[in-house]
Amino acid sequence: MTFRNQNSLLLGHIELTEKQSKFHKIMRDPKTRIVFISGPAGTAKTFLSVYTALYKYNEDKLLKILYLRSLAESAEKGMGFLKGSVDEKFNPYMGPLEDKLDELLNGPEKKQIQDRKVLEAAPINFLRGATWRNKMVIVDEAQNMTTRELTTIITRISNNTTLFLCGDSMQSDIRATGFTKFCNIFGDEESGSFGIHHLEFTKEDIMRDKIISYLVDKIEKSQMRQ
Repeated sequence: MTFRNQNSLLLGHIELTEKQSKFHKIMRDPKTRIVFISGPAGTAKTFLSVYTALYKYNEDKLLKILYLRSLAESAEKGMGFLKGSVDEKFNPYMGPLEDKLDELLNGPEKKQIQDRKVLEAAPINFLRGATWRNKMVIVDEAQNMTTRELTTIITRISNNTTLFLCGDSMQSDIRATGFTKFCNIFGDEESGSFGIHHLEFTKEDIMRDKIISYLVDKIEKSQMRQ
């Protein structure tokens, strides 16, 4: 018989691929501080990050989960051009996070983390001056962030904080993306000794409809010919 803390989340049974299991092990390692996760659409980058964050929350109830996303379309205009409060402006962009929570948690458990304010979400526009302690930070659509924005983000971490940055360079909405640059900078052995890793998925790891693999392959070949 298996016993668990009544406050723990009963995560649904998740069948991970061999590579996902390997990455999950690195991501949940207490020595891991920052992880850059790159790969095409459909490779479960955000899903694995949310799953790992909930997994680590079960181990440490002091942790909070912070979901950040780049709003490339509003970066040029500024959030002030969108109607409503900050929460109302950002809410439409939380769809990917809501989808992952629905996959991993049942209704009562999702309500539990909402009631306990375990989960926070915010656009990157409002980060300056923040310092993160006791947090699992998930940065989605990181390919839409400049070198300056990424520097601001990764230098916010403090005690008992882990940062996951998910991005797909093929889907960047800006020209001067810093994500690919940072993946290359921090993908070496020395960075790994400091708990900083670059984990890369490829089109062979796509979990969605097979047509996605075909589309990604055609786009990659087209870009190589340019």
